[in-house]
Amino acid sequence: MVVCRVGGRDAEQSSHAVVVRCYDGPLLALRRAGGAAHGRKGYPDEIRRKGPCEAMSRVDLVLLHAPAVFDFRERSIMFGPVSDMVPSTPIFEMYPLGFTTLAEYLERHGLRVRIVNLAVLMLNRPDFDVEAYLRSLDARVYGIDLHWLPHCHGSIEVARLVKKVHPDAPVMFGGLSSSYFHEELASYDCVDFVLRGDSTEEPARMLLEVLRGKGSLDEVPNLTWKDASGAVQVNPLSWVPSDMNSISLDYSFNMKSVIRYRDMMGVVPFKDWLKYPVCASLTCRGCTHDCVTCGGSAYSFREHFGRDKVAFRDPDLLVRDIEHIQRYIPGPMFVLNDFLQAGRTYTRDFVRGLERIKMKNPIGFEFFKPPHEEFYEFLDAHLPDWSVEISVESHDDGVRAAFGKSHYTMDQVEETVRAALNNGCSRFDLYFMSGIPTQTAESVRQTAHYIGELYARLGNDPRLLCFISPMAPFLDPGSRAFDDPAAHGYTLRARTLEEHRQRMVMPSWKHIMNYESAAMSPDEMAEATYDAGLRVNRIKAEAGIVDAATAARTEARITEARVAMERIDRIMEGPELTHDLALWALKEEFDRLSESTVCEKSELNWPHSVELKHVASAAGLLVRESAANLFARVRGEIVPPATSDQHPRPVVQPAVEPEG
Repeated sequence: MVVCRVGGRDAEQSSHAVVVRCYDGPLLALRRAGGAAHGRKGYPDEIRRKGPCEAMSRVDLVLLHAPAVFDFRERSIMFGPVSDMVPSTPIFEMYPLGFTTLAEYLERHGLRVRIVNLAVLMLNRPDFDVEAYLRSLDARVYGIDLHWLPHCHGSIEVARLVKKVHPDAPVMFGGLSSSYFHEELASYDCVDFVLRGDSTEEPARMLLEVLRGKGSLDEVPNLTWKDASGAVQVNPLSWVPSDMNSISLDYSFNMKSVIRYRDMMGVVPFKDWLKYPVCASLTCRGCTHDCVTCGGSAYSFREHFGRDKVAFRDPDLLVRDIEHIQRYIPGPMFVLNDFLQAGRTYTRDFVRGLERIKMKNPIGFEFFKPPHEEFYEFLDAHLPDWSVEISVESHDDGVRAAFGKSHYTMDQVEETVRAALNNGCSRFDLYFMSGIPTQTAESVRQTAHYIGELYARLGNDPRLLCFISPMAPFLDPGSRAFDDPAAHGYTLRARTLEEHRQRMVMPSWKHIMNYESAAMSPDEMAEATYDAGLRVNRIKAEAGIVDAATAARTEARITEARVAMERIDRIMEGPELTHDLALWALKEEFDRLSESTVCEKSELNWPHSVELKHVASAAGLLVRESAANLFARVRGEIVPPATSDQHPRPVVQPAVEPEG
């Protein structure tokens, strides 16, 4: 065991696991007297000690997004293809959409919120001092997301640093993974509150009001917290709205934040967003389908997040969200969560609404099962530039049935691809995956063979883009397979939050994985994934889907990645004391090979262009917001909240009545 410096902290390092001493701040005064607030004007003593100038600059909440591994700049990890199918890098610097909806909702209710993407700042500046930056912030509360489980390491380390530099400031967590591990998460000294469920906007507002001296902690729905003795208290999971109409996915809030705080990179969604400004809109919370490895399935929402019914966003409001995005941002838009789940009337109103706003940006739709040809005819009659994405996981209907996708066949998939391409579809993305239940290494390789046959049957249409990647690094917590792994052919390598944190700093993606499949070992899965990636890359090159130079780069990366994985295996077989230095010598190579592995990241991108209207709208927003900020400062007032232009509907009653 050696002692090292990690991110400005003393840490004990043994092999690849780091145990960092937690800097404990004093217990929140708010925990006293059963959670009731205290002090003059309801503020804790440390807030009342602030002078008038400091109080004016203070915000109510800073939302911090951590990298997956906090000290990734000081570690040598072969993350491999884990992020090949998403816009972000392997440290998953893209923060969840909930940051934007939460911030907008709270500001609309008179609170001041700032989003800070620490992961992007750390990526862009190798010398970025996280501790000094956190010390420069001034907030009453610090919020950290743990939505996707790969952030389990970075999120806790950021919380520890926040407690070090702001020992009296409360730290709260939210997100689906936070909800699943809420009691364990709340047991960390650096975590004060966990907000559970998929809709924390109103509970967060209530919590912030309690911290201002209005009410008590035991009245906040969905809240897990610690009392004066340090015992974890769990309030009922009772705030589960029946629709999504009280929130707003308003990207202009992020743009206003850039102006207000003079901080562009701290608010961008992911590292290369300025080059590829893709945006997303959200049709619903919850799901009607039951994929066994998915932590966002109908089962997961019902059993762990209090939702037994999907909450849809009104189609008129969804159209308004997209219209607002189109006004300012020239990039493609992606509509998340299959809107066909809501039925024919919803579908008709939504698509016709897009036509009404003269939708020009490229728009893509995610579907959970293959639509029929008449639907594509309807899309083509109303939209000029639309694309489709379906994740089918495997070419084998038996494997797909074990995964939970027995409600359609691959014959139906081929029919839907052909129908879409025949009716004006700009692009059709088809995703496959390795590591799913009952899937063998040979089955993974056969998927690549199937993709070649599919291209041949469709005349090598360049609008069809097929991809394959591993289910990595984690099997989702809260999924059927995580809750009952043996029933689905898995053995878990990690079950607790802390066990997952330790896995995140292991030397390669196959070591990090939290599961093993009975159908193939991690070694077999890694080899089959690289084999399939090579084959699919060659198929796309032969069909003219990707150019020769791109295909050559991808082939070289996959070949080098396999060699790197073999080196890691040899290092791990050697004496433990030699592991760190041997791995560190390969860091530059690991980082290069993990950005894009089984495909070029640019293959995911849709074409887009900037028009004069985008420039004019952004300029108008800049002038209005700058003027508001300037006048407020001249008058010595707090800068007004960045309220939404979209005027969302009032909060609805929760779908689940409060207990007791």
